[in-house]
Amino acid sequence: MSNEAIAPATFIREFTRELHNKNAAVFAGAGLSMDSGYVDWKGLLREFIEDLELDPDAETDLVTIAQFHCNQVGGKGALTQRIFDEFSKTKVPTENHRILSRLPIQSYWTTNYDKLIETALKDAKKVPDVKYTMKHLAVTRLDRDVAVYKMHGDIDHPAEAVISKDDYESYPDKMSAFVAALRGDLIERTFLFLGLSFADPNLDFILSRVRVLYEGHQRHHYSIQKRASKWATESDEEFRFRELKQHYFIKDLKRFGIQTVLVDDYPDITRLLNDVATRFRRQSVFLSGAAHDFGTWSQNAAEGFLHSLSYTLARSGCRIVTGFGLGVGGPVINGSLAWLNDEGKTISDEDIVMRPFPQVATGGANLADQWKAYREQMLSQAGIVVFVFGNKVDSGGKVIPSNGMRQEFEIAMQAGLIPIPIGATGFMADELWKEVSADLKKYIPSANHDFETGFTRLGDVSIAPDELLAVISQLIQYLQKN
Repeated sequence: MSNEAIAPATFIREFTRELHNKNAAVFAGAGLSMDSGYVDWKGLLREFIEDLELDPDAETDLVTIAQFHCNQVGGKGALTQRIFDEFSKTKVPTENHRILSRLPIQSYWTTNYDKLIETALKDAKKVPDVKYTMKHLAVTRLDRDVAVYKMHGDIDHPAEAVISKDDYESYPDKMSAFVAALRGDLIERTFLFLGLSFADPNLDFILSRVRVLYEGHQRHHYSIQKRASKWATESDEEFRFRELKQHYFIKDLKRFGIQTVLVDDYPDITRLLNDVATRFRRQSVFLSGAAHDFGTWSQNAAEGFLHSLSYTLARSGCRIVTGFGLGVGGPVINGSLAWLNDEGKTISDEDIVMRPFPQVATGGANLADQWKAYREQMLSQAGIVVFVFGNKVDSGGKVIPSNGMRQEFEIAMQAGLIPIPIGATGFMADELWKEVSADLKKYIPSANHDFETGFTRLGDVSIAPDELLAVISQLIQYLQKN
């Protein structure tokens, strides 16, 4: 086992921080696409290796093998056809693609010819600006959300794919702008390398130059690798050799500022990415509430509490998501804006997301369906949801619990959000607090004894607003770290 790898918790914390700072990028190799059914490099070249009467399982220098084939047959025609045959098949993005596509990653780099990255981004309602020729680098799509750089070409133009030694040797000159762009991103962004063996000559060339220029001052990057495990067919000595080689490889990556996270099996990569996504989302807190009546609270006390709650959460680094709930939305927004003003910041979706509900049904749409869709969209942007008050007036003028808050709770549970109902505010929030308290581990599996104690206090109607605010802050900070 290598002692050069970093702990998964360290990676999750640090890479999530880069996501919040909009500094994150991804470099994807063939391994990211294999679960969708595409071949890796060795699978692509296997028949050609056999034609050369070499052993496909023993060969590792696949760039040279591709060149041997071209030398043997006098060109790249068969390779081009093989690339087209394999990668023109339509495949569905993997779960890893989908997780990444929902995160605020600023740029993707890949040596893959397939379209899985851009497909996943489109499915996530993002606009990718895809670049795989020199001309593409000269223009920028105005409405783009993310840039996708395909270093070695695209399946739509298989004849131009980079695969042989000739292609790699001419790359720094023919594709010099790509080399410069990647070098710039490696300097300015924090990369996550996925599905890579790091045997690619172009990547090695660029990493080496960044290292020489910024040695001792390199940005940290991250790579997820499968830990070496013993094969059934190998001896203890053979396994020890592979394990030792992985240890030295991980240590060597540190020369380029690349820290390695080891996982026991490939599905663990998905769990690790999910942990990153969960931690990122929990920095966004949805405030669910509506109040025609404040119950035992005076209006001034309730509004002051909501203002302070929003201000405190914003000050602690939380992004506030709100839907302008009756009697609640105003002070929540004011609290967030007060913090932005104190910090000298302008209003941005990075700090507060405000989405007023439609008030009339137009265009043939059902208003209830529109409201549900709005709730789903807003809750999808958060990882924690705080419920306060929750009442409305029925057709007879009677104050009743809010069924809209109940719907938001159900949507939140289906989406895997963590519920924090403030039972002390009464009404639907109190109903939800009792429901969650009755089976806390079901709703919040990570809850420890101190968390349970704090959660119990959320239902105490005698607690002072300042104390209640402190308890809420502590619970949310715990959830964001666990």
